[in-house]
Amino acid sequence: MAQAAYDLERFAGRPLETKPRMRAVEGKKQKLKISAEKIKVIAVCVVMVGLTAGLLESQATLTELTTQIQSTQRQLVNAQSDYNYLSGVLDSKTSLKNVEQIATTQLGLMKLDKSQITYVTLESESTILRPETGFERFSDFLSNGLLSLMDYLDP
Repeated sequence: MAQAAYDLERFAGRPLETKPRMRAVEGKKQKLKISAEKIKVIAVCVVMVGLTAGLLESQATLTELTTQIQSTQRQLVNAQSDYNYLSGVLDSKTSLKNVEQIATTQLGLMKLDKSQITYVTLESESTILRPETGFERFSDFLSNGLLSLMDYLDP
């Protein structure tokens, strides 16, 4: 007995199955068929990718702004510390005791005596006349005397 695989008479009564031949036709293109369900899936995917990108961008911006705020706060703390230090130095340099010491040692100034203080009262005039020296009083006396003599002699 021959092997069944080599027995070709088993296939003799069957018609041969032939594949249809394909022909190339120019000028005709097949239209791309996309169903509404595929369009919905693609639209949802695009929206999800857009939302994810927006979320990542907002998180990156938030992180960047947070670091800028922290940096600015550190600068503010340093500036306040410098201000407090410089205010203390200024207060110590402009204290009354320090100013008096500089005035007496470096500038050679002295405190006022009670004899140097002059009180002035203004009743009707808004001018202050300084006390005159001896020479000024003498010259005023002579000029007033000459003026009165001229008035006396003038008829």
